[in-house]
Amino acid sequence: MDNKVTTHYRFVKKFERDLKVYYDAGDDMHFLKTFNKYMDLSEPSELAEEMLYETLLRAKRPGELVDYSLEQMNNGDGDYETHMVYMLQALSDMGNYEEVLEFSGHLLEEPIPQGFRVDILSLRQNASNKLRGMLAASEPVISKEDFDKLNLFQQLEFIEKITESHDITYTDFIIEAFGKAERNELQTAMLLYLRSVRSNGTLTIEKCGVKMTVKPSELTSLEDYFIARDVLPKVLDEVEQFNPSFTEATTELIMGHAIYMYPVQPDFTSDAVVKAYSERIEEMLGMEPSYEADPNVKRWLSEIENDIAKNSL
Repeated sequence: MDNKVTTHYRFVKKFERDLKVYYDAGDDMHFLKTFNKYMDLSEPSELAEEMLYETLLRAKRPGELVDYSLEQMNNGDGDYETHMVYMLQALSDMGNYEEVLEFSGHLLEEPIPQGFRVDILSLRQNASNKLRGMLAASEPVISKEDFDKLNLFQQLEFIEKITESHDITYTDFIIEAFGKAERNELQTAMLLYLRSVRSNGTLTIEKCGVKMTVKPSELTSLEDYFIARDVLPKVLDEVEQFNPSFTEATTELIMGHAIYMYPVQPDFTSDAVVKAYSERIEEMLGMEPSYEADPNVKRWLSEIENDIAKNSL
């Protein structure tokens, strides 16, 4: 038995020496063939896996790297940080920058070691820069002074672009500008941008008398905001029953309110808001109200409409 163990150990060490020779020589074909045989004998060492990852990147085979690293992480084998860093690098090499931003965003929410965090931040910034370059290769970087000179439509358009590209270089810029933003639509755009870059600071907002403190990284998307997710579909169902031709206008009305009020959560149930909207639309169409809506909710909707009208674009 001892002889078998000794022989096995010697085979493993021989394969590891051969791997090092092939790796140093840049002989990717022989390295990969030898690594497959090595895997049959032993769980690969961290050094062997690092050489594998470097070889796959050098050989421009990032897809295989992603598959292997995911399998190792799912099995709980090897060093998680090594697998993750190389996997993100491979995804970046494949041009999957949004996946890099998504993975890294979740990681940065966790209490990970500082060295690992630095590696992840570096990969995230690189992916953000590449994605930004793809979306706006010819556009100059905008300064705070330039931003302040833009009209509201231009500011919203700019923030939409950096949100799509998850461009973290504007994080401090937007946080500073948020404190001076007076328009609800602009605050919403800024919050959605800060959510996209996983900003972990806190911001205090007040919209239509409702005040709250939020951490952007923990906010929902606009699509998952209760007005868009829970209220709009049910109101559309109601409007479909009494005036199908008004569903498009209803969508515009309610999504306008969602953009204006995000992420405020009033002290009403979604069903109460559905009834108030349904009744409000009946009134807009000259119909008798039939939903027995809560007057407080209807008053809140009126406050939103008045506020929008007062600050209309």
